[in-house]
Amino acid sequence: MKKYGIIGGTFDPIHNAHLYIAYEAKVKLGLDKVIFIPNGSPPHKTLSKVTGASLRYEMVKEAIKDFEDFEVSDYEIKKRELSYTYKTLEHFNSHDVMLYFITGADCLVDLDKWKNVSEIFSLCNFVVFTRPGFKEEDLQKEKEEAEKKYNGRIIFLNILDLEISSTDIRRRIREGKKVDFFVPKEVLNIIEREKLYEK
Repeated sequence: MKKYGIIGGTFDPIHNAHLYIAYEAKVKLGLDKVIFIPNGSPPHKTLSKVTGASLRYEMVKEAIKDFEDFEVSDYEIKKRELSYTYKTLEHFNSHDVMLYFITGADCLVDLDKWKNVSEIFSLCNFVVFTRPGFKEEDLQKEKEEAEKKYNGRIIFLNILDLEISSTDIRRRIREGKKVDFFVPKEVLNIIEREKLYEK
């Protein structure tokens, strides 16, 4: 049975921490490939301004092109309705594939706000990577409660804390500061070409 990692996000823009997380998940979990899925219309960001889907897709495609077994999917981008995790997992579900949904500690804490959580757990192994600002004992408690409530499995992925965020990258660009250290060169080229995130 093949093992596929699923990592979704707005990727506005994708940055080096996203790539690091995907790589560590691939190695530590023995994944055959990792699929990046840029959100089309994420329900939690309907009121905020998000860069056009085609540009976010292009940034992801360029960022991952030199990584073996990394792919990008336009599944959520092509959908007209809001993007929900359980729907995406249903799409990629197959009898000969085991899915690993990769997300951050903040999502574990907010899990009760998600739609059809029980179905999510029935479709995948839920992989949570550590993030700055979350205590290990608090996360362990959240993990145990969620596993019991939803009859699922949560895997913790202990990785280095790379405090890089898309929000901070956009802010730095608005302020005229360099972001070369945080994003791949190919992504920076697209940002500069399209004048993204400027005032």
